[in-house]
Amino acid sequence: MPTKLSRYCEGIIEAAWLSALILVPVFFNIYSSRIFEPDKITLLRSLALLILGAWIVKLVDEGGPRWERIQPTGSINKFIIKFPLLAPVAGMAALYIVSTLFSVAPRASFWGSYQRLQGTYTTFSYLIVFAAILGNMRRRTQVERLITTAIMASLPVALYGVLQRYQVDPIPWAGDTSIRIASNMGNSIFVAAYLIMVFPLTVGRVVQSFGALLRDEQSLWSQVARATVYVFLAAIQVIALYMSGSRGPALGWLAGSFFLFLLLSLYWQKRWLTLTTVGGALLLGFFLVVFNLEGGPLEGLRTSPAIGRFGQLMNPESNSALVRKYIWQGAAELVKPHAPIEYPDGRVDTYNFMRPLIGYGPESMYVAYNPFYVPELAIVERRNASPDRSHNETWDALVITGILGILVYLALFTLVFYYGLKWIGLISGARQHNAFLGL
Repeated sequence: MPTKLSRYCEGIIEAAWLSALILVPVFFNIYSSRIFEPDKITLLRSLALLILGAWIVKLVDEGGPRWERIQPTGSINKFIIKFPLLAPVAGMAALYIVSTLFSVAPRASFWGSYQRLQGTYTTFSYLIVFAAILGNMRRRTQVERLITTAIMASLPVALYGVLQRYQVDPIPWAGDTSIRIASNMGNSIFVAAYLIMVFPLTVGRVVQSFGALLRDEQSLWSQVARATVYVFLAAIQVIALYMSGSRGPALGWLAGSFFLFLLLSLYWQKRWLTLTTVGGALLLGFFLVVFNLEGGPLEGLRTSPAIGRFGQLMNPESNSALVRKYIWQGAAELVKPHAPIEYPDGRVDTYNFMRPLIGYGPESMYVAYNPFYVPELAIVERRNASPDRSHNETWDALVITGILGILVYLALFTLVFYYGLKWIGLISGARQHNAFLGL
């Protein structure tokens, strides 16, 4: 039975996950050695420990987990299998433990590397936040607070990027952040990737606001103000995304926006919007193909500082493409079965026969990759250090957690899309279910 203490703990847990949504994107420390990633991760880890502590106190006070809140009938095993996302997340947690135990760099795999700090400890911090939301978010008002917090936290990130673009940044960074903004993330790609995740939530609020504006005649001005705020937030997010100059996130934003408006049109059953969305996407795709043709009709635009980089998407000899090509070549050899590797410190990887299945461990690529280093990479990237990432999520998952890891990873994202479509009513029977899995 809930008590005053357990309700107080629930408040701490929710305040902690909302704080994570605000502080992790916004916070950075110019007086630390790394400034961005490790400091943000340390902050998140601390909040995860606070959540875990408050949750334990709550469970002890209530006399154990209250399964009836979530699943009134059936065993816990059935609950884990049937509850959305729980099974793949549990599988991912188990694989991270196994991969860390057999890692070629166990200490770095658990605590995280100096550069990133994205080890098993950090992954389990993410899982604690996920589990806390799963076990303690029970009211629609909590969902709305979560969405509002995520959207509002993007405002200082986007605005700081705009300040950098117009060279009114009060901090003198070593690199030129006016050409490609880095904002609170320290990396153009990172800030763009963050903004494209928040943008759909903002569009959702814009749609809600205009819907309420059309329905509600009594509080007209408050609805107008609400709609104006969310339109401004969506606009500043897109502006900052453009100023980042990051092609990958920009293409991701275009693809995400296409599916967002396509789903909205299907949900509203507006045929004209469906045809407009599909037609616009086909025209944009055709433009990108023509834009990337050497000596094509749009050759003049390929030197444009605004969109010129999008004319190099299919250039296999660009520096960006070559870096990825050589890293992926080495990663492909790394994940294949091979003979035991002897590392410079004299250690021999006696678990080499398991690597294709369980990988080399989180944050271990910079160690494991060395025997498979492609010499040409030193020329195009102008460094001889081993890469710690593949610039590709699929290769990273294969390297750190093996074939089992990539299967669980793909299952997780498949279920994210599946339940999203199911909850908005687009998968309502066996036919739609089978069509989704087939696609």
